[in-house]
Amino acid sequence: MFASLDLRRARSVLSLALLLAAPVGSHAAPADDDIQVKVERHGESVTVHAQLSVPVDARQAFAVLTDYDHMKQFLPDLDESRILSRTRDGLLVRQAGKVRFGWFAVPFEYVRRVELTPDTRLVSHIVSGSVKKGDVTTTLTTSNGRTLITYDSEAAMGVWLPFGIGNGAIADHLRQDLDSMRTEMLRRKGAAIAAGAADAR
Repeated sequence: MFASLDLRRARSVLSLALLLAAPVGSHAAPADDDIQVKVERHGESVTVHAQLSVPVDARQAFAVLTDYDHMKQFLPDLDESRILSRTRDGLLVRQAGKVRFGWFAVPFEYVRRVELTPDTRLVSHIVSGSVKKGDVTTTLTTSNGRTLITYDSEAAMGVWLPFGIGNGAIADHLRQDLDSMRTEMLRRKGAAIAAGAADAR
């Protein structure tokens, strides 16, 4: 009985790492701790509230968060990430890869529907795949040259996970993922500034 309960808890505990915006990467932990992540479990569901502030405008941040066709270039745990179709205000996206915890790798694949409010909000829902449930809302607020990015997510996995993966492990991986996103935003901002300076010569 107790083993069965532990398996159910382990099955759900990594859900957010797969669903927040994209799968987490296997990077070293970021040097700074300004990325705030709160993880809670409710039965087989996992919820997360996360925030980070990036010195870019909302347009630049939104471009990275929605660049699904190139996302595996800066999130290496992705083997596949592509837009299947587009509508006037949304996307259908397929992603697949592996989330790694040390020696253990959890494969995943899913299709998600993403509703877009340009430069302001993303709302996504899993419609098929190895994840039983995945709802994510991302909002962007700009002030004084910075964009505050807020994630709220609820998810439940449909695969077995090893014992010992707790909320702290999920939070660490989410911070790594968000740090990778921030690094890409800053890289693109720097490239745009350099290109503008070159054009002005």
